[in-house]
Amino acid sequence: MFTLMTKESAFEISQWMYPDIYSCYSFDRSDETLAELMNGEYYAAFDNDNKILGYICIGKSAQIPTLEKDVYMDETVLDIGLGLNPVLCGNGFGSKFLADSISFTKQKFNTSHYRLTVASFNQRAIKVYERIGFKYNRSVHHAVSNVIFHIMLYTTTQ
Repeated sequence: MFTLMTKESAFEISQWMYPDIYSCYSFDRSDETLAELMNGEYYAAFDNDNKILGYICIGKSAQIPTLEKDVYMDETVLDIGLGLNPVLCGNGFGSKFLADSISFTKQKFNTSHYRLTVASFNQRAIKVYERIGFKYNRSVHHAVSNVIFHIMLYTTTQ
């Protein structure tokens, strides 16, 4: 079940720490982080026991600042970003979480065209995205870190 991010969920998610190379996905627990998580573009996903499985973000919140110009000009697609609870990462939950996220956003935003931006080193996530049907579109450089990211596109079937 997905719900618009609440203050309580945002606080819990802001505490998540990802290990090793994935540490760049950890939040800094600041007031700015909480404000971003509460900006109306984040949704928390819960299991049947009301534990947070992860979150999704949409729109501008799912985009990164890039050195390249006009990366996000196509407004016919919905930008989506995902974050799985770190205790669940690497345990086979990614595909179902992504499929559930697509189903939720398709229904909520009446869209079938998606774009996501993923760090090129995050092969674990890229494999999940490709399994669902996302296709590589182009590479871009993060404007601050200069890390290479891949833009991936997906269109659902009717």
